[in-house]
Amino acid sequence: MLALTAKDIMKTEVLFAYEGWSIKYLGEFFRKHKITGAPVVASDHELVGAVSVTDVFNFENSDRDQKLAKLKDYYQECYALNFHEKDLESWSLTAEESCTVHQIMNNEVISVDPDCNIKDICRTMVSNGIHRVFVTRNKQIEGVISTSDILGLIAETQ
Repeated sequence: MLALTAKDIMKTEVLFAYEGWSIKYLGEFFRKHKITGAPVVASDHELVGAVSVTDVFNFENSDRDQKLAKLKDYYQECYALNFHEKDLESWSLTAEESCTVHQIMNNEVISVDPDCNIKDICRTMVSNGIHRVFVTRNKQIEGVISTSDILGLIAETQ
């Protein structure tokens, strides 16, 4: 098993999230496809980050001030406008519909090379506290490996 590389164990069907999706839509996407994370692309399909259910959970459980800050960032970024604090506070009640994936995603995509061995894949996941790693070549995602994939391999070899 230790001789296996990323290209041997990765899943090649990778679902992407778009940075402009609402957080509510992202949650529905995760539930529909029974996944817990995805790489994030911009409208031009450039890879810009990664997002997971943990990011959604953290946003949903953030306090009012944190949600207001994310809403303010969103509206200033999209429309270059400052909105009245009362409007933002009202919108914070449905922030999951107003804020986008861009506001909660991780800008760093943690990845491994297709020839990376399984031991180094595990080290990468553990050292970064993540449950999935993307397999990339020339900044293009070729696959994904999750902790479940690795546990399945271990279970098969016993």
